[in-house]
Amino acid sequence: MKEYLENVLREYNVAYGESFKDHPMGTLFRQTLPASINEIILEKERYKVIGSSGHGNWSATPWIAIFDILITNTAQSGYYPVFLFRQDMSGFYLSLNQGVTEIRKKYNSKDTNKVLKIKAEDFRAQIDIDRSTFNTNEIDLRISKKNSLARFYESGNIVSKYYSSFNVPDMNQLRQDLIEVLKLYEIISYNEGLPTSQAGKEDGEDAYVGFEDLRKFRFHKRIERNIQLSKEVKKAQGYTCKACGLNFEEKYGEIGKEYIEAHHLTPLSKLGSGKVELNVKTDFVVLCSNCHSMIHRLRDASNLNEFKQHIKVIPPLKSV
Repeated sequence: MKEYLENVLREYNVAYGESFKDHPMGTLFRQTLPASINEIILEKERYKVIGSSGHGNWSATPWIAIFDILITNTAQSGYYPVFLFRQDMSGFYLSLNQGVTEIRKKYNSKDTNKVLKIKAEDFRAQIDIDRSTFNTNEIDLRISKKNSLARFYESGNIVSKYYSSFNVPDMNQLRQDLIEVLKLYEIISYNEGLPTSQAGKEDGEDAYVGFEDLRKFRFHKRIERNIQLSKEVKKAQGYTCKACGLNFEEKYGEIGKEYIEAHHLTPLSKLGSGKVELNVKTDFVVLCSNCHSMIHRLRDASNLNEFKQHIKVIPPLKSV
């Protein structure tokens, strides 16, 4: 991986003056570097590594991002670790940064920068940062164009570490730094799920009086609400409730077609240990809305067999 990074720092500006289509440098960003980073990541089913050197034309500041699919699967939204290269290729950052596009849709350019900086400061306040590793609150991508979109990534930086082109780290150091930034990423993802007011609470939260249990409960809900993951679960398991047998299309016709909810079966006690089970066939079950709400009232919402014992068959109402 060190060799690939050195290749980028040495050859990217040369490639920048050449044809973009089918260039080996593009392949390095889209395939080779993401594959090398993916080898370091233990939870491969949870994280998605994407690299970009531009779309149709070269980007002045290429990047390789690591997305937790429970938070985002695109650089346009959420927050994520990302390798950001300076425009002059004098070095690069490993930055915990923010997606810009969705924020830009809400604010003008001046306010977008302000919002990103405020959000970055809030994120920093949530985590215990090892300043011996991630010691850079502000990054400088050496951008020449005043209105470049990369300016927003400077504002969106939460914490980062800088690597000079004269001192590219070896594989062991990169592995250690990646593991550390993923820990910070996970802490923020937990904290983001915690309510800050009574109005922000969800149904079922009152059963979890302890801070850690509440945090795990919120994380559990984040897993279930992940749209991409939910689609994969439904595709693998179908649209009939595994508890009561209700099929919304059979019950309600066309408006119920392909409607069901995905329930994550991993017990709360096992969440937060760094491993999140995401096998769509074995770690989830599809449930109708009623059964999904009711199973969360059990202390162990992962016990489907116990839950089925609570289901009572109600005879149909007699016509008058």
